[in-house]
Parts: sequence; C-alpha cells; structure tokens
Amino acid sequence: MTDLKAPPYPGKSHDLISLGDGLNFSAPLAQVSGTVVPNPLFFLRSNNPPPRLASHEWRLRIDGRVKRPLTLDLAGLRALPSQTQEVWLECAGNSRRRFDPPGEGNQWDDQAVSNAVFTGVPLRAVLEQVGVEDDAIEVVATGYDAASFQRGLPLDVALSPEVLVAFEMNGEPIPWPNGGPARLIVPRWAGIASVKWPARIELVNTPFQGHFNAERYIMVDADGRTLRTVREMPVKSVIAWPGEGETLRAGPHTVFGFAWSGLGQIDRVDVSTDNQQTWSPAELIRGSGPHAWTRWEYAWSATARGSASIAARAVDSFGNVQPGEVPWNKFGYQMNAILTRRVTVQ
Repeated sequence: MTDLKAPPYPGKSHDLISLGDGLNFSAPLAQVSGTVVPNPLFFLRSNNPPPRLASHEWRLRIDGRVKRPLTLDLAGLRALPSQTQEVWLECAGNSRRRFDPPGEGNQWDDQAVSNAVFTGVPLRAVLEQVGVEDDAIEVVATGYDAASFQRGLPLDVALSPEVLVAFEMNGEPIPWPNGGPARLIVPRWAGIASVKWPARIELVNTPFQGHFNAERYIMVDADGRTLRTVREMPVKSVIAWPGEGETLRAGPHTVFGFAWSGLGQIDRVDVSTDNQQTWSPAELIRGSGPHAWTRWEYAWSATARGSASIAARAVDSFGNVQPGEVPWNKFGYQMNAILTRRVTVQ
C-alpha cells in the first residue's frame, strides 16, 4: 500500500498544497516562472490511489469495435511517430469552493490547474492501426488505478490530431502520480478526459453510461436537472501573485497570473486594482502553441495605503468573457467567475 502522507510522492514538491486526503494537491502557482509548470509543482488530481507501474509493466489494450485488436507496451508506443505540444490541464472542479454553498467534491482553491510540455503519440495513429469499425461512436478509457475508473470520449474528439497517448512531460518520463508511464492528453477538455495510466481503450457503438460520464462530471442545476456533460473548460484567469490577504509595501509591483480557454485562444486579460471600478490590459506572455495557457503580468504602482482589491478578467478569441458570477451547480464544476484578491498596502 502506498504511503499517502503529504508529500507522498518522490520527485514532487513539498510546496504542493494538500487537500488533506493524501491524493489531491494544488499547484503553488506563485512559484512558476514563464509558462511551463515544472514537474515537481504540477498539480495532482486522483480519484483513486495512483498505481505504481514500472515502465516495462505497462500495457495498453485497444479493442471493442475494431478490426485488429492490439496490445501496446511502452517500447511499442515510443516506436510510433510522436509529437510535442504545450498543454494546460484543469480539474473540472477547480475553484469549487467559491460556489455558495460549495459544490460536492474536493474543495479546490483556484490552483487545480497546470501547464506542461507533453510528448506522445496521437491517439488517432493508434486507432488507425487497429481499424475502427464504422459503427463506433465513442472511445472508453479504463485506468490501471481501478477497473471502475472509465471515461468516454466522442470518437470525433479522440481522432483529433492533438489528442495524445503521452509518455513524456517537460522532457522527462511522466511522473507516476501524474499518470506515468503513459497517459491520455485531451487539450481544452476538463482533466477527467485525460485519463491517467490507461490500461484499456475500448471502442463502443452505444453512448457510454459509466459513473464518470453519467453520474459525475455532469452539470446538475439547482433544480436537480442534468444539463450536459462536462467537456471543454470555459475561459478563465487566475491571480498567482499576490495571494489573498497578503501585505505589500507601497510602490511598484508585478501582479501576475495565468489565463486559458477551452473555447478559443486568450485574446486579452484585464486587471483592476480598485475593486473593479476600472480595468487596464495586462501584458500577455503566450505559451508555445494553441493549447498552452497564457501568462499575464500587470505593473501596479500601489500608492494608496490600506486595503485594495485586485481582480483579473480574461477574454478569448471568440469573444467569451470571464463572467462576474456563475450559476450554481450541484458538483461545483467549471467555476470561472472573475477572481479577486484582497491585499493590504503599507
């Protein structure tokens, strides 16, 4: 049995922010320089204790509605043509505790999100090897962590060239708590779609109704109505520094954070330092490629002593604007309301 006392994993930082269950840790985003989150600081989200698989033990079975079922080991995966891309991953329940009342589930702060450079084989290339039957409509991935951990992905999404079976993260083997030795990477979607430690990929010809498709990771409103499944994540920005309640000296400061959207590219981030009375554009530092998040920085001259409220608001290339409020939902998913930080200037 894995010892899950914090910090539970070799190679992960003591500065990860524990949710107290030994499984789930936010990223200390204030420590991130540039756009790439180092492997030790990358957030951790696990529904089950991570299985520790040696590289030579991992196998991926692809079967179901296919013409030529296949079992891949890591060497076989690495032998296929690969690609590298910078990708952000966000837990569907990131910022959940900001709902009133908080949604059901882990009470995440705003840092259950990270951005890294992943290398892997497009899932499309793997599916081309097995020959998908004409009646297949979904890909169902099962993780090594539990036979019950299954998540379905529409076939058209699975065939997108950016969806990877990844085996490297920031130029190194993927850390095992982050899904190593291999994991799915589904850009723009909630992190649940990027199944870690995949043991099986099954092609099916009926809509998948497993627990993580039909009972969780769904949007249920205040009246108990199921509205939709959780898919692409909405436009959002977070403030990495300063933190809530910090005391700052009067003078110049660089406020910074990160912004992303599963619906488009980040077009603008506006920052307010006067309780959202006025807004000014931040400088944008873009990651590499269309699936990376954007770092934003704002030069603030803090001259008025006392309490100050800082806010950040992102806008994407399709005109989606980070809202002031988000309708409550049962599980607290996709909270992307404008984030504020109250600080004291001395």
